Amino acid sequence: MTRLILATALALCGTLLQADGLADLKAALKALPRGPKVRLHIEEESREPEGGKDRLERRTVRLEDGPEGTKVLEDSRPVAPAKKSNPGAPTAKKGDSPFQGILHPAVALLEQLDKARLVEETPETREGKPARRLKLAMDLALDAEAKANLKKATHEATVWIGADGVPLAMDQRIEIKARVLLVASVWTKVDIHIRYQLNQGRLLVLEERSDVQGSAMGKSFSAQETTRCSVLP
Repeated sequence: MTRLILATALALCGTLLQADGLADLKAALKALPRGPKVRLHIEEESREPEGGKDRLERRTVRLEDGPEGTKVLEDSRPVAPAKKSNPGAPTAKKGDSPFQGILHPAVALLEQLDKARLVEETPETREGKPARRLKLAMDLALDAEAKANLKKATHEATVWIGADGVPLAMDQRIEIKARVLLVASVWTKVDIHIRYQLNQGRLLVLEERSDVQGSAMGKSFSAQETTRCSVLP
């Protein structure tokens, strides 16, 4: 009887370990190669109310990214005039780019998952293939001063992963209510949706949408941003 109980307990433990989608996700992200050189077409669009109208901005960029860094091939945004060199100023590191989150999402995602906690895991079908849906409680990484003024702070995420643990999509919701100047308050809610793609084993962002809403000092604000990325031949 003792052996039977022990064997059952071990089997249950093994099942639980295999079912830990968060651990599988982290392992898959760490195992992903940086990948070969790719050429990408990126489209950005932002919308923000201003003076009773929506201020719309668009940008298209064609770039190349590989082991030697990121090279912008074409950019619809006017290039700022070059500044005089300053010997004491820090220089940009090789590969620095505002698109690193699109080009190398595994790096930022691993940082976010460092203190994440798995709340729920359920099997699903996504785009006709078996997947797992992970519900996570995320860490906001606020300092002591910010925490002292908080009324409410939540950061939740839902991640869909494939059978290999590689992320397919991710939804995040961040909501913060804080006290400012003792009597005033600030409220902000951010919804983020990300879809990923694999190209020759390399993880890239296919699309990222963010919706920001909030109010501060009695005035409301909102903004929407969308970024789409496609691989060029």
